[in-house]
Amino acid sequence: MWTWECFTPHPPIIVPSVGRGREREAQATVDGMKKLRSLAGGNPPEILFLLSPHAPFSGGLTFTLAEKYAGNFSSFGAPSPSCSYGGADRQGTALAKELASSFPVTARSGKSAVLDHGSLVPLSYLAPWEEEPPRIVLANPIGLTLQQAFDLGQFLAGYEDPSLWGLLASGDLSHRVTPDAPAGYSPLGAPFDEKIASALRENKPSILLSLDEGEIDEAGECGLRSALVFLGLGAGRKTALLSYEAPFGVGYATAFASLNACPDLARNVLETALSAGRRAGEEAALRFPDFPELRRKAACFVTLKKGGDLRGCIGTILPRRETLRDEIAANAMAAALEDPRFPPVTEKELEDLSISVDILSAPENIDSLSSLDPDRYGVIIEKGGRRGVLLPDLEGVDTAEEQISIAAGKAGISSLEGASLSRFTVTRVKEVPLP
Repeated sequence: MWTWECFTPHPPIIVPSVGRGREREAQATVDGMKKLRSLAGGNPPEILFLLSPHAPFSGGLTFTLAEKYAGNFSSFGAPSPSCSYGGADRQGTALAKELASSFPVTARSGKSAVLDHGSLVPLSYLAPWEEEPPRIVLANPIGLTLQQAFDLGQFLAGYEDPSLWGLLASGDLSHRVTPDAPAGYSPLGAPFDEKIASALRENKPSILLSLDEGEIDEAGECGLRSALVFLGLGAGRKTALLSYEAPFGVGYATAFASLNACPDLARNVLETALSAGRRAGEEAALRFPDFPELRRKAACFVTLKKGGDLRGCIGTILPRRETLRDEIAANAMAAALEDPRFPPVTEKELEDLSISVDILSAPENIDSLSSLDPDRYGVIIEKGGRRGVLLPDLEGVDTAEEQISIAAGKAGISSLEGASLSRFTVTRVKEVPLP
């Protein structure tokens, strides 16, 4: 399942230890990268699919699969910062194999791989990660045709994997925008960049798919295919162009799209239900775009917060409806209107609420507390027809004993003797308001 995607430039000069003050000449790009980190930080992926046109290349879409990736900026006169990431080589191998039936794919693997500057620059801005850093799958898309690059993004949108993925598509735009550009000037440089910026802003890939080879060659670029993968994966989504500039004669653009619509669906349903009634809210769910992440069957909790304080939370531990879309719609309205701890949410309050959706895995029975980890697993305790549930990763809950005690207390279970325990995992998706 995908969480977000971003399109980023990769000029080493925007890294302070390399730029040594000159990064301020690209302040719009620096600000865009910082905004990107803010948008991406709330929903960290487990696996980051990183596309760099400067990664190793052997033709077509070239995967560099490794157990460990590392690199620094020593070739640019700055040995720090350095970075090291674990590789998702098993998942990368599976993805490469799946893609090989539809795309020209080559793959190389090894124990370790060096990260190029097309990878290092955006990673230096995304770090430090709020959660555990994602594992990386690295590929170079430069050998794809324009149509293949867009189709790759479309393929990825429907790719099924239990891990939470993010896409980092790295690339600079025209290298010939101004007379002082290092690759020389072309009058086609700036118009080329305008087309890419428009395509990213409007989520309109046809602007780029209609470019002719002469126009592309004259502009001189390394990010067009990365941009098309970004647009293919984000088709039908709202994309945000965060920045564009060409301070050194090279075009730099940053863009972002959320790829999990669960909180957006919940908000859409609540906006309709609170203004026109529950039936209208149900109908709004049916009209909501049929994104892949909403088609599965899964239980979920919908949580509403106001100023950081809980304002409502209702959910299911086993799915009651045929799709996650319907599950979210029902639980969102219940969280707003039926949580017995709070008065019903009003239409006026909605703009002050933040919404998150917790998607639950199927519960599995466990025999002892040693099988629990309150940071990773939620818990269900059942006894005498009573059932208590507690989600994972809650502030102030640090041990399995505390987790069980709270869950049992919620259900009125006073003794664990004869109780059954089960655990589940949660994919938590927070709302990401785009600019």
